[in-house]
Amino acid sequence: DATQPPVHRIDFPDAAAHSGRVLTPRGAMAARAVFSVGLTGNNIFATDMLWYTYSSFTVPGVTYEYHVPSRRHRVLKMDDAPNFDPDLYRAERIRSERRGVPISMVYRKDIHPDGLVGGPFPLLLTGYGAYGSCSDPDFDGNRLSLLDRGMVYAVAHIRGGGELGKEWHEEGKNLKVKNRFDDLIDAAETLVSLRVTSPPQLCAWGTSSGGLLVTASVNLRPDLFRAILLEVPFCDALNTMGDPSIPLTVGEWEEIGNPNERDYFYYMLEYSPYENIRMQPYPAAFVTASLNDAMVGYWEPLKYVSKLRALKTDNRQVLLQCDFHAGHGATSDRYQGTRESALHFAFLLDQLGLSKAPLLPNRVRN
Repeated sequence: DATQPPVHRIDFPDAAAHSGRVLTPRGAMAARAVFSVGLTGNNIFATDMLWYTYSSFTVPGVTYEYHVPSRRHRVLKMDDAPNFDPDLYRAERIRSERRGVPISMVYRKDIHPDGLVGGPFPLLLTGYGAYGSCSDPDFDGNRLSLLDRGMVYAVAHIRGGGELGKEWHEEGKNLKVKNRFDDLIDAAETLVSLRVTSPPQLCAWGTSSGGLLVTASVNLRPDLFRAILLEVPFCDALNTMGDPSIPLTVGEWEEIGNPNERDYFYYMLEYSPYENIRMQPYPAAFVTASLNDAMVGYWEPLKYVSKLRALKTDNRQVLLQCDFHAGHGATSDRYQGTRESALHFAFLLDQLGLSKAPLLPNRVRN
């Protein structure tokens, strides 16, 4: 139709070609490339230039200028990552076998030259699944310290998030919140079934509402995980959501419901992590809290740790780190933040028996 403007297909310069499959010990599985793209800085309406950003697990952020008439790209800015070689890493996305949950993964290509066929491997699984928020693939230099020791890093894009649209979000809120936990468990079971990892080599990481996800899932399937890392976890959902005097509680009713109403009370009682800690073995846990946290009260992780230590039937570690100065987003000191990430990752590596694993260089030596 001549009246319609032309459609532009943009082939992102940094998007690596993908074979469409990943090799696992159980055979080849369909996969696709993983990256994040978004518009940025387009403040002038009458222009033939378009600015957009590109990033992925293996590429630091790049800002491009796209000239629409000529269809040419020009790099405006590249985030700095000294001595980093993206060709050493591979990222891809698969789907869980039972519930179709997208799972994004990244790992070292030279450690895993045949894909993931040599598994099982140590793996860190994380997710969020709330507020329609998207856990987009992004570059994190801290994560390299895990990848360079042979770990696989995976993100489960569960219901409650917005990765697959509004309906995906709606399927994980209010009286469907338990879909989130089923999705994370399905993602973990898929990775174990494919022999990419195994329960003694699988860790889970949750922050804030991601902490609700991990703690509720672990109550249901503690046998799936070796260790969990919980950063300011929202783990006392029933009590917090029942008290409208706590900041953010009333606004949160739109997302997971108001337990002062009968149906929501009994539904939340079935999954609220603090109420559902049982006398059973649990994974090792490292839990953080912040005294000045206005979003997740410091008492929530403290109550969780206290009850978990009292009821669990194993002798695995349950560690608590309380910051007396930080808020919900942890410390504002960049160097202190790096030291805390190192401490958290050291806990995971120790639990997996990798504390003395050699750290490979993340660049090709000449």
